[in-house]
Amino acid sequence: MAFGALKSENLTAVILQLYILRQLAVTLAIFLGGITFVIFPAVAVSAITRLGGVNVASLLAYLPLAAMDLLPYLLPMGFLLAITAAYGRIAADNEWTAMQMARRNPYKLLAPAFLLAALFSLGTYHMMATIRPAWKYEQRVFARTALIDTFKELNPGRTEIAIGDFYLNAARRPSQSTFAEVIVYLPGDSDAEDLKIVADLAKFQFTDTELIVSFSNGRIVSGQYDLTNEYPEVAISLDRIFDDPRKKKEAGKYFTSAQLRERLADPEIVAGLSASRIAQYNYELQRRPAFACSFLLFVLFGAPIGLRLRKGTRLGAMSTAVGVAFVYYIGSLQLGKQLAALAGLSPDLAVWSTNGVGVLIGLVLVWRNLKR
Repeated sequence: MAFGALKSENLTAVILQLYILRQLAVTLAIFLGGITFVIFPAVAVSAITRLGGVNVASLLAYLPLAAMDLLPYLLPMGFLLAITAAYGRIAADNEWTAMQMARRNPYKLLAPAFLLAALFSLGTYHMMATIRPAWKYEQRVFARTALIDTFKELNPGRTEIAIGDFYLNAARRPSQSTFAEVIVYLPGDSDAEDLKIVADLAKFQFTDTELIVSFSNGRIVSGQYDLTNEYPEVAISLDRIFDDPRKKKEAGKYFTSAQLRERLADPEIVAGLSASRIAQYNYELQRRPAFACSFLLFVLFGAPIGLRLRKGTRLGAMSTAVGVAFVYYIGSLQLGKQLAALAGLSPDLAVWSTNGVGVLIGLVLVWRNLKR
Protein backbone atom coordinates (compact mmCIF):
# COMPACT_ATOMS: atom_id res chain seq x y z
CA MET A 1 0.00 0.00 0.00
CA ALA A 2 2.76 2.44 0.95
CA PHE A 3 4.71 1.64 -2.21
CA GLY A 4 1.59 2.10 -4.34
CA ALA A 5 0.83 5.45 -2.71
CA LEU A 6 4.42 6.61 -3.23
CA LYS A 7 4.32 5.54 -6.87
CA SER A 8 1.03 7.38 -7.39
CA GLU A 9 2.48 10.46 -5.67
CA ASN A 10 5.54 10.47 -7.95
CA LEU A 11 3.38 9.97 -11.03
CA THR A 12 1.20 12.91 -10.01
CA ALA A 13 4.28 15.08 -9.49
CA VAL A 14 5.62 14.17 -12.94
CA ILE A 15 2.26 14.91 -14.59
CA LEU A 16 2.12 18.26 -12.80
CA GLN A 17 5.65 19.18 -13.92
CA LEU A 18 4.85 18.19 -17.51
CA TYR A 19 1.68 20.31 -17.38
CA ILE A 20 3.65 23.37 -16.28
CA LEU A 21 6.32 22.65 -18.90
CA ARG A 22 3.68 22.47 -21.63
CA GLN A 23 2.14 25.76 -20.48
CA LEU A 24 5.55 27.41 -20.58
CA ALA A 25 6.42 26.01 -24.02
CA VAL A 26 3.13 27.11 -25.60
CA THR A 27 3.32 30.57 -24.04
CA LEU A 28 6.94 30.97 -25.08
CA ALA A 29 6.12 30.05 -28.69
CA ILE A 30 3.33 32.63 -28.74
CA PHE A 31 5.49 35.41 -27.32
CA LEU A 32 8.46 34.67 -29.58
CA GLY A 33 6.17 34.71 -32.59
CA GLY A 34 4.65 38.00 -31.46
CA ILE A 35 8.02 39.62 -30.77
CA THR A 36 9.33 38.51 -34.16
CA PHE A 37 6.27 39.98 -35.87
CA VAL A 38 6.72 43.29 -34.05
CA ILE A 39 10.50 43.52 -34.40
CA PHE A 40 10.81 42.45 -38.04
CA PRO A 41 9.64 45.82 -39.46
CA ALA A 42 12.20 47.59 -37.25
CA VAL A 43 14.95 45.26 -38.53
CA ALA A 44 13.86 45.95 -42.10
CA VAL A 45 13.87 49.71 -41.55
CA SER A 46 17.32 49.52 -39.95
CA ALA A 47 18.59 47.50 -42.92
CA ILE A 48 17.12 49.96 -45.41
CA THR A 49 18.72 52.85 -43.53
CA ARG A 50 22.12 51.20 -43.49
CA LEU A 51 21.89 49.89 -47.05
CA GLY A 52 20.01 52.79 -48.56
CA GLY A 53 19.54 52.35 -52.29
CA VAL A 54 20.54 48.69 -52.61
CA ASN A 55 18.36 46.34 -54.62
CA VAL A 56 15.67 44.22 -53.01
CA ALA A 57 17.63 40.97 -53.38
CA SER A 58 20.60 42.38 -51.43
CA LEU A 59 18.28 43.78 -48.79
CA LEU A 60 16.53 40.43 -48.27
CA ALA A 61 19.88 38.63 -48.09
CA TYR A 62 21.04 41.10 -45.44
CA LEU A 63 18.01 40.70 -43.14
CA PRO A 64 19.07 37.32 -41.62
CA LEU A 65 22.48 38.77 -40.80
CA ALA A 66 20.84 41.76 -39.10
CA ALA A 67 18.42 39.51 -37.21
CA MET A 68 21.34 37.53 -35.76
CA ASP A 69 22.41 40.66 -33.90
CA LEU A 70 19.01 40.89 -32.17
CA LEU A 71 18.41 37.20 -31.50
CA PRO A 72 20.40 36.98 -28.22
CA TYR A 73 18.28 39.86 -26.87
CA LEU A 74 14.89 38.79 -28.23
CA LEU A 75 15.07 35.23 -26.87
CA PRO A 76 15.59 36.21 -23.20
CA MET A 77 12.91 38.91 -23.51
CA GLY A 78 10.40 36.42 -24.91
CA PHE A 79 11.37 33.88 -22.26
CA LEU A 80 10.83 36.37 -19.42
CA LEU A 81 7.41 37.34 -20.77
CA ALA A 82 6.47 33.68 -21.17
CA ILE A 83 7.49 32.85 -17.58
CA THR A 84 5.53 35.82 -16.25
CA ALA A 85 2.43 35.04 -18.31
CA ALA A 86 2.42 31.28 -17.67
CA TYR A 87 2.80 31.47 -13.88
CA GLY A 88 0.46 34.45 -13.78
CA ARG A 89 -2.25 32.48 -15.57
CA ILE A 90 -1.72 29.47 -13.31
CA ALA A 91 -2.14 31.73 -10.29
CA ALA A 92 -5.10 33.67 -11.74
CA ASP A 93 -6.98 30.41 -12.41
CA ASN A 94 -6.34 29.35 -8.78
CA GLU A 95 -4.28 26.39 -9.98
CA TRP A 96 -1.34 27.61 -7.91
CA THR A 97 -3.55 27.65 -4.80
CA ALA A 98 -4.75 24.12 -5.57
CA MET A 99 -1.17 22.92 -5.93
CA GLN A 100 -0.28 24.40 -2.56
CA MET A 101 -3.35 22.82 -0.93
CA ALA A 102 -2.17 19.50 -2.35
CA ARG A 103 1.09 20.11 -0.44
CA ARG A 104 3.21 20.56 -3.52
CA ASN A 105 6.55 22.18 -2.82
CA PRO A 106 6.28 25.61 -4.51
CA TYR A 107 10.01 25.69 -5.22
CA LYS A 108 9.83 22.40 -7.12
CA LEU A 109 7.13 23.92 -9.31
CA LEU A 110 9.83 26.15 -10.77
CA ALA A 111 11.77 23.11 -12.03
CA PRO A 112 10.18 23.16 -15.55
CA ALA A 113 11.09 26.84 -15.92
CA PHE A 114 14.68 26.22 -14.86
CA LEU A 115 14.91 23.26 -17.25
CA LEU A 116 13.87 25.42 -20.19
CA ALA A 117 16.15 28.21 -18.97
CA ALA A 118 19.14 25.86 -18.84
CA LEU A 119 18.49 24.61 -22.38
CA PHE A 120 18.13 28.13 -23.75
CA SER A 121 21.21 29.30 -21.85
CA LEU A 122 23.34 26.55 -23.38
CA GLY A 123 21.97 27.23 -26.85
CA THR A 124 22.45 30.99 -26.55
CA TYR A 125 26.00 30.62 -25.27
CA HIS A 126 26.84 28.32 -28.16
CA MET A 127 25.42 30.84 -30.60
CA MET A 128 27.26 33.81 -29.05
CA ALA A 129 30.53 31.93 -28.60
CA THR A 130 30.81 30.09 -31.92
CA ILE A 131 28.24 31.27 -34.50
CA ARG A 132 27.49 34.96 -33.97
CA PRO A 133 31.09 36.29 -34.29
CA ALA A 134 31.42 35.02 -37.87
CA TRP A 135 27.93 36.22 -38.74
CA LYS A 136 28.68 39.64 -37.29
CA TYR A 137 31.79 40.02 -39.42
CA GLU A 138 29.98 38.69 -42.48
CA GLN A 139 27.25 41.27 -41.88
CA ARG A 140 29.74 44.13 -42.14
CA VAL A 141 31.44 42.60 -45.20
CA PHE A 142 28.09 42.05 -46.92
CA ALA A 143 26.93 45.60 -46.18
CA ARG A 144 30.13 47.07 -47.60
CA THR A 145 29.99 44.93 -50.74
CA ALA A 146 26.33 45.70 -51.35
CA LEU A 147 26.91 49.44 -50.97
CA ILE A 148 29.91 49.41 -53.33
CA ASP A 149 27.96 47.45 -55.96
CA THR A 150 25.05 49.86 -55.65
CA PHE A 151 27.40 52.82 -55.92
CA LYS A 152 28.92 51.40 -59.10
CA GLU A 153 25.53 50.81 -60.70
CA LEU A 154 23.36 53.73 -59.62
CA ASN A 155 19.76 53.77 -60.70
CA PRO A 156 19.17 56.01 -63.74
CA GLY A 157 18.10 59.51 -62.77
CA ARG A 158 19.51 59.39 -59.26
CA THR A 159 21.36 62.64 -58.60
CA GLU A 160 22.04 62.52 -54.86
CA ILE A 161 24.17 60.02 -52.97
CA ALA A 162 24.92 59.95 -49.25
CA ILE A 163 26.99 57.02 -47.96
CA GLY A 164 28.59 57.56 -44.58
CA ASP A 165 30.51 60.84 -44.84
CA PHE A 166 30.58 60.74 -48.64
CA TYR A 167 28.08 63.06 -50.32
CA LEU A 168 27.29 63.92 -53.94
CA ASN A 169 24.61 66.18 -55.31
CA ALA A 170 24.07 66.96 -59.00
CA ALA A 171 21.56 68.92 -61.05
CA ARG A 172 21.27 66.16 -63.69
CA ARG A 173 22.97 63.11 -65.19
CA PRO A 174 23.89 63.29 -68.87
CA SER A 175 24.88 59.59 -68.75
CA GLN A 176 25.09 56.66 -66.34
CA SER A 177 28.52 57.63 -64.99
CA THR A 178 28.45 61.40 -65.58
CA PHE A 179 26.97 64.04 -63.26
CA ALA A 180 26.44 67.69 -64.20
CA GLU A 181 26.69 70.73 -61.89
CA VAL A 182 27.95 68.68 -58.99
CA ILE A 183 29.00 69.18 -55.42
CA VAL A 184 31.09 66.33 -54.02
CA TYR A 185 32.28 65.87 -50.45
CA LEU A 186 34.98 63.23 -49.90
CA PRO A 187 35.84 62.19 -46.34
CA GLY A 188 39.47 62.28 -45.34
CA ASP A 189 41.55 59.78 -43.42
CA SER A 190 44.80 59.75 -41.46
CA ASP A 191 46.80 60.55 -44.61
CA ALA A 192 44.46 62.96 -46.39
CA GLU A 193 42.16 65.82 -45.48
CA ASP A 194 38.51 66.16 -46.44
CA LEU A 195 37.82 67.37 -49.97
CA LYS A 196 34.97 69.50 -51.21
CA ILE A 197 34.73 69.81 -54.99
CA VAL A 198 32.35 71.91 -57.07
CA ALA A 199 32.42 71.30 -60.84
CA ASP A 200 30.42 71.52 -64.04
CA LEU A 201 30.87 67.84 -64.76
CA ALA A 202 32.05 64.79 -62.86
CA LYS A 203 32.69 61.42 -64.45
CA PHE A 204 33.03 58.35 -62.22
CA GLN A 205 35.18 55.30 -62.91
CA PHE A 206 35.91 52.36 -60.61
CA THR A 207 38.75 49.94 -60.08
CA ASP A 208 38.73 47.13 -57.53
CA THR A 209 40.10 49.42 -54.83
CA GLU A 210 39.59 53.01 -55.98
CA LEU A 211 37.04 55.50 -57.19
CA ILE A 212 38.47 57.80 -59.90
CA VAL A 213 36.56 61.03 -60.53
CA SER A 214 37.40 63.27 -63.49
CA PHE A 215 36.03 66.82 -63.18
CA SER A 216 35.52 69.68 -65.62
CA ASN A 217 35.95 73.25 -64.39
CA GLY A 218 36.46 72.13 -60.84
CA ARG A 219 37.05 74.05 -57.66
CA ILE A 220 38.73 72.06 -54.89
CA VAL A 221 38.61 73.06 -51.23
CA SER A 222 40.78 71.11 -48.78
CA GLY A 223 41.79 72.51 -45.41
CA GLN A 224 43.32 75.94 -46.04
CA TYR A 225 43.60 75.35 -49.79
CA ASP A 226 41.10 76.62 -52.36
CA LEU A 227 42.17 75.71 -55.90
CA THR A 228 40.60 76.01 -59.31
CA ASN A 229 41.52 73.54 -62.03
CA GLU A 230 39.99 73.07 -65.45
CA TYR A 231 40.33 69.27 -65.50
CA PRO A 232 41.18 67.96 -62.05
CA GLU A 233 41.17 64.22 -61.38
CA VAL A 234 40.89 62.65 -57.97
CA ALA A 235 41.53 59.00 -57.03
CA ILE A 236 39.95 57.97 -53.74
CA SER A 237 40.42 54.67 -52.00
CA LEU A 238 37.09 52.93 -51.52
CA ASP A 239 38.11 52.42 -47.90
CA ARG A 240 37.73 56.20 -47.38
CA ILE A 241 34.07 55.99 -48.38
CA PHE A 242 33.02 52.56 -47.20
CA ASP A 243 33.87 51.19 -43.78
CA ASP A 244 36.36 48.37 -44.19
CA PRO A 245 35.63 45.65 -41.60
CA ARG A 246 39.16 44.27 -42.03
CA LYS A 247 40.45 47.28 -40.11
CA LYS A 248 38.45 46.14 -37.08
CA LYS A 249 38.99 42.39 -37.50
CA GLU A 250 41.05 42.32 -34.31
CA ALA A 251 38.04 43.37 -32.23
CA GLY A 252 36.97 40.70 -29.75
CA LYS A 253 33.41 40.49 -31.07
CA TYR A 254 34.69 38.97 -34.34
CA PHE A 255 36.45 36.02 -32.65
CA THR A 256 34.87 32.88 -31.29
CA SER A 257 35.45 32.22 -27.60
CA ALA A 258 37.86 29.39 -28.48
CA GLN A 259 39.86 31.75 -30.69
CA LEU A 260 39.98 34.40 -27.97
CA ARG A 261 41.32 31.88 -25.46
CA GLU A 262 43.93 30.70 -27.94
CA ARG A 263 45.09 34.26 -28.61
CA LEU A 264 45.34 35.06 -24.91
CA ALA A 265 47.29 31.85 -24.31
CA ASP A 266 49.86 32.65 -27.02
CA PRO A 267 52.71 34.79 -25.54
CA GLU A 268 53.74 36.09 -28.97
CA ILE A 269 50.24 37.32 -29.79
CA VAL A 270 49.75 38.82 -26.33
CA ALA A 271 53.06 40.69 -26.65
CA GLY A 272 51.70 42.46 -29.73
CA LEU A 273 48.39 43.42 -28.14
CA SER A 274 47.69 46.60 -26.22
CA ALA A 275 46.48 46.43 -22.62
CA SER A 276 43.07 47.71 -23.67
CA ARG A 277 42.78 44.99 -26.33
CA ILE A 278 43.69 42.27 -23.81
CA ALA A 279 41.08 43.66 -21.41
CA GLN A 280 38.53 43.68 -24.23
CA TYR A 281 39.24 40.02 -25.03
CA ASN A 282 38.85 39.02 -21.39
CA TYR A 283 35.67 41.06 -21.10
CA GLU A 284 34.18 39.45 -24.22
CA LEU A 285 35.02 35.97 -22.95
CA GLN A 286 33.08 36.63 -19.74
CA ARG A 287 30.25 38.63 -21.30
CA ARG A 288 28.96 35.77 -23.42
CA PRO A 289 28.32 33.19 -20.68
CA ALA A 290 27.09 35.92 -18.33
CA PHE A 291 24.52 37.11 -20.85
CA ALA A 292 23.49 33.54 -21.68
CA CYS A 293 22.69 32.99 -18.00
CA SER A 294 20.02 35.71 -18.20
CA PHE A 295 17.46 32.96 -18.84
CA LEU A 296 18.12 31.46 -15.41
CA LEU A 297 18.01 34.89 -13.83
CA PHE A 298 14.70 35.72 -15.52
CA VAL A 299 13.04 32.69 -13.91
CA LEU A 300 13.74 34.29 -10.52
CA PHE A 301 12.04 37.48 -11.67
CA GLY A 302 9.32 36.24 -14.02
CA ALA A 303 7.66 33.67 -11.75
CA PRO A 304 7.31 36.00 -8.70
CA ILE A 305 6.05 38.86 -10.90
CA GLY A 306 3.40 36.61 -12.45
CA LEU A 307 2.32 35.18 -9.08
CA ARG A 308 2.26 38.51 -7.25
CA LEU A 309 0.33 40.38 -9.93
CA ARG A 310 -2.19 37.60 -10.51
CA LYS A 311 -4.99 39.73 -9.12
CA GLY A 312 -4.02 42.72 -11.23
CA THR A 313 -4.09 43.17 -14.96
CA ARG A 314 -2.01 41.00 -17.26
CA LEU A 315 -0.78 44.20 -18.86
CA GLY A 316 0.70 45.33 -15.54
CA ALA A 317 2.62 42.09 -15.15
CA MET A 318 3.91 42.23 -18.74
CA SER A 319 4.95 45.87 -18.35
CA THR A 320 6.83 45.06 -15.17
CA ALA A 321 8.60 42.16 -16.89
CA VAL A 322 9.61 44.35 -19.84
CA GLY A 323 10.95 46.94 -17.39
CA VAL A 324 13.02 44.27 -15.64
CA ALA A 325 14.45 43.11 -18.98
CA PHE A 326 15.46 46.62 -20.01
CA VAL A 327 17.09 47.31 -16.65
CA TYR A 328 19.05 44.07 -16.97
CA TYR A 329 20.11 44.82 -20.54
CA ILE A 330 21.28 48.30 -19.61
CA GLY A 331 23.16 46.92 -16.64
CA SER A 332 24.76 44.04 -18.51
CA LEU A 333 25.69 46.11 -21.56
CA GLN A 334 26.86 49.28 -19.85
CA LEU A 335 27.42 48.78 -16.12
CA GLY A 336 30.04 46.07 -16.56
CA LYS A 337 32.06 48.18 -19.01
CA GLN A 338 31.89 51.21 -16.76
CA LEU A 339 32.97 49.25 -13.70
CA ALA A 340 35.88 47.73 -15.61
CA ALA A 341 36.93 51.06 -17.12
CA LEU A 342 36.33 53.49 -14.26
CA ALA A 343 36.44 51.39 -11.10
CA GLY A 344 39.29 49.19 -12.29
CA LEU A 345 37.48 45.93 -11.56
CA SER A 346 38.64 42.74 -13.25
CA PRO A 347 36.63 41.74 -16.36
CA ASP A 348 35.27 38.69 -14.51
CA LEU A 349 33.91 40.70 -11.61
CA ALA A 350 32.71 43.59 -13.77
CA VAL A 351 30.80 41.39 -16.22
CA TRP A 352 29.13 39.19 -13.61
CA SER A 353 28.21 42.06 -11.30
CA THR A 354 24.80 42.60 -12.92
CA ASN A 355 24.00 38.89 -12.71
CA GLY A 356 25.14 38.75 -9.10
CA VAL A 357 22.96 41.66 -8.04
CA GLY A 358 20.08 40.24 -10.08
CA VAL A 359 20.33 36.81 -8.42
CA LEU A 360 20.23 38.34 -4.95
CA ILE A 361 17.14 40.40 -5.77
CA GLY A 362 15.52 37.46 -7.57
CA LEU A 363 16.03 35.09 -4.63
CA VAL A 364 14.39 37.61 -2.32
CA LEU A 365 11.43 37.93 -4.70
CA VAL A 366 11.08 34.15 -4.91
CA TRP A 367 11.24 33.73 -1.15
CA ARG A 368 8.65 36.47 -0.51
CA ASN A 369 6.17 35.57 -3.23
CA LEU A 370 6.21 31.86 -3.95
CA LYS A 371 4.15 30.97 -0.90
CA ARG A 372 1.72 33.88 -1.12
